[in-house]
This record gives sequence, C-alpha cells and structure tokens, in this order.
Amino acid sequence: MSRYETEDEQLDAIKAWWKKNGSQLLTVILIAVLVFSGWRYWSNAKSVESTNASSLFEVLQGSMQQGTFGEVSREALKLVQEQPESPYAIGAAMLYAKYSLEKGDTDEAIQHLTWVSETAEDTQLRHLALLRVARIQADTNAFAAAEKNLNTLSQANLDRAEKANFDYVSGLVALAQGNEAVAQQAFEQVVTNVDTEKNLLGLAQVQLDDLSK
Repeated sequence: MSRYETEDEQLDAIKAWWKKNGSQLLTVILIAVLVFSGWRYWSNAKSVESTNASSLFEVLQGSMQQGTFGEVSREALKLVQEQPESPYAIGAAMLYAKYSLEKGDTDEAIQHLTWVSETAEDTQLRHLALLRVARIQADTNAFAAAEKNLNTLSQANLDRAEKANFDYVSGLVALAQGNEAVAQQAFEQVVTNVDTEKNLLGLAQVQLDDLSK
C-alpha cells in the first residue's frame, strides 16, 4: 500500500525528496556535464556562444540556490531551445525540472527529464534523468509508466549509486502492486548497498520497517 493517501501528500513527498537531493543534483551536473563535456563543447563551438552558455548556466544555478529561478526560467528554456547540443542546456533542463516540481507541475518536470534522458551524451546523466522520471511516476501512481522506464534501465550498466535509486523505485512499484516480497527484497538491496545516499537509505529503511509491522 502507498504511504501517501492523497495527491497533495504525494506531491509534498516529491518536493521534499528533490529539496533534500538538490545539492547532489547540482554536483552531478557540475561533474558529469560541465567537467567532462563542457571543455569539448567550448573547443568545438564558437567561443562567444560557449562562453555565454556557461555564464547563463552559472546565473541559473545561482538563482536556483537562492529560490529565484522563476525569474530566469525563460532564459533556461531559451538555452535549451537555442543550444540543445550544449551540455549547459542539459544542466538547464535538469534545473528546470526541479523548478517544475517545486511549483507542482509533475508533467512538465517529466517532460524536461525525458528530454535529458534522450539527449544527453553522458550516460550517467541519461540514467539519472530516467531514474528521476520513474521516481516521479511511482510517487504519482503512474506505475505502468514507471515500470516501463525501470525495464529500460534494467538493461543499462548502472553503477552502485544508480542501482540504489533503481532498487528503491522498483520497491515502490512492487509495493503499490501488492507484491510485498519483491518490494522488501528491493528495499533490502538499497539498505545493504554501500553507495546508497544517506537520505535514500533512510527512506528505504522506513519502508522496510513498515513492511515488518
């Protein structure tokens, strides 16, 4: 059975999860996108365009941290539309997805995350985006869609941190479908995974505690 009885509780849970994982999200973007892809883009693109994209992303990131992303959200969309091949556009789309969830628009968040999962050159970023899509779908009871994305991810070579997120969402889907044994196994895998992020570890333990009652 789902831990959330109303849509408002589900949305609040999603917002809280994104808020707790916000710094981790930005770290992933900075490392996976800007470090590994930014220099190559700068080398291949026009210097002015790449510099402007980099500067704009810094503004977007700062606005997100300050809670004023709405004031520059149009610039984020413009970056995505005008320079979709830029790694900074991928970062902007991830930030916009976070902003969409904070304002309660899960469909818009899924739209931007799906674009990242289909567009990003970095494999880990594609996995991250699709995992977040599946997590939102699971928390909003779109279990068939979440399961479809999980099936796609099951064919990917996930690292242990990614596998922890994969197992947690798998557990949520199994739990919602009444398969408690499968759910328990998935949550146990999260708990025993040495690379599980602390907040996710706590969430998985709560689910296990509930199942044991």
